[in-house]
Amino acid sequence: MNEPREQVCMNSSAIMAIFSALALGHSLFLAGHLWASVKKRPSSFFLALLLTALAVRILKSVLVILIPESPDIIPAVGLVGLMTIGPSLWFYIKSFKNVEYKATRLHLWHYVPALILIVLIPFFNEQQMFVAYCISVAHMFLYITRSADFVMRAFRNYGRTERKWLSLLLAAIFLIWTTFFAQLLIESFITYLSVTIVASITIYGLSLWAGKKTRLFTEPRRIYTEKASQEVLQVGNQIEHLLTQERIYTDSKLTVKTISERLSKPEYVVSQSVNAYFKQSFPELLNYYRIKHASSLIESNTYENLSIEGIAYESGYNSISAFYRAFKNLKGVTPAQFKKT
Repeated sequence: MNEPREQVCMNSSAIMAIFSALALGHSLFLAGHLWASVKKRPSSFFLALLLTALAVRILKSVLVILIPESPDIIPAVGLVGLMTIGPSLWFYIKSFKNVEYKATRLHLWHYVPALILIVLIPFFNEQQMFVAYCISVAHMFLYITRSADFVMRAFRNYGRTERKWLSLLLAAIFLIWTTFFAQLLIESFITYLSVTIVASITIYGLSLWAGKKTRLFTEPRRIYTEKASQEVLQVGNQIEHLLTQERIYTDSKLTVKTISERLSKPEYVVSQSVNAYFKQSFPELLNYYRIKHASSLIESNTYENLSIEGIAYESGYNSISAFYRAFKNLKGVTPAQFKKT
């Protein structure tokens, strides 16, 4: 009587392992595609890293299903992948709207726990492995909540499609996290299967939905569409000229009305042109050019004696707190930290 049941279990495990292996390959394929597009959109780097970390974690579950008596190194690899998911999600969310966001040495500190695990895991006993897993699950949850909070605070800055994508991504990662948390409470073959099932379905689902929204993974600025009117494109070119050649962004009192008067165009046309031509809101566009200008001043030897406050005013900010906030959001570090790199 037990043999048929065992056979069914073996067949089910084999089917799930094959299905999960396909999801693993799919994750790595998407990650490879994103690695190739990093120059177009820096956030692709962190999304690729996130998918790679998920792939590593799925690989661990697949191997455990296929090899019940697997060596200790396999769970160890899974823990490293688990520790990498959280920081990669966090940096992807932060860099999503920022085409100038760059990975720096400071980002590596967020991956130190994963690097420490690589060194220490070979010396862990079973109890220490369990503690490491608990810490990894808590570590991932911390970054998920931090990422969700960031999205909620910046929700109005995203377009409809961007909001939906980030919401789906956060929901998917949280759903995957619940299966990891379940393994803390119930250690069984079923929980291992649940990880592979949930991870596989969410990865396929996300890629299926996002595959139709290619704009999410291309450079967000200066995307032209056939629907854009000639006037919008013309005004967009004029605004770009004012920003790049005349540096009107250094005027702390610059508004949409100021530009509309300068170009003799209605305000709604200027606003529409900014959104259609640059794919950014007016405040986002100003911050982009102002922080880019501030960065060049910080890196320039000519202005090395200029204080951070002086650089802020030279870049068009009349509020130091607004400058620091915008700089941190776009560069990922404070102006002082950027100056040291």
